[in-house]
Amino acid sequence: MDEIVLAARSGNVEKIVFLFHGYGADKDDLLPIGERISDVLPEAEIRLPNGIEKCGEGRRQWFGLEGDDVRLWKLAFEKNCTRITSYIDSVINEKSLTNKNVIFSGFSQGAMLSLSLGLKYNAAATIAFSGLLLDPEVCADNCDTKILLTHGEKDNVIPITALKLTEEALKKYGISVEIAISPDLAHGIDSYLLNQAIDFLKRL
Repeated sequence: MDEIVLAARSGNVEKIVFLFHGYGADKDDLLPIGERISDVLPEAEIRLPNGIEKCGEGRRQWFGLEGDDVRLWKLAFEKNCTRITSYIDSVINEKSLTNKNVIFSGFSQGAMLSLSLGLKYNAAATIAFSGLLLDPEVCADNCDTKILLTHGEKDNVIPITALKLTEEALKKYGISVEIAISPDLAHGIDSYLLNQAIDFLKRL
């Protein structure tokens, strides 16, 4: 997997944080966020992989986004899921860690990916920046991963209603959910949401 790896600053890897970029971006897109997380989690190795498919000149995606039908997005994700999970499994095994040492995070399409993976792996935590839950049925009653949903209230790419629907689906299964909404933000990550995410990580 083509990726950027930020080594654990403590020299001893106790956690792995996977950061997944959005549609049409690449592994460099979330690097400033990875560096900020590395500052507050010195025991964590930060992984910023490239999306597994091309979607334009120099741009990547995790799965196809045809139209605005979430059901089609889910099918596209499922088609690519094995390739993505094989990469994650190899990293976890390489470091001799467990799923409870893993944190998933991402922006937009990367947030969709992170939510699905966080539930699938029952990871320590998931931070979703401007995403949505592709498949509520992936939730399990015994899943105790902690989740932070963040969103810009003025997002016109993935509307704020996606956060509300995702929160409702997760709470239905008794999964711990926190939310952070930035009132004047469109589709992006601002300092307020990043600070909320950092605070969430410090409390894990």
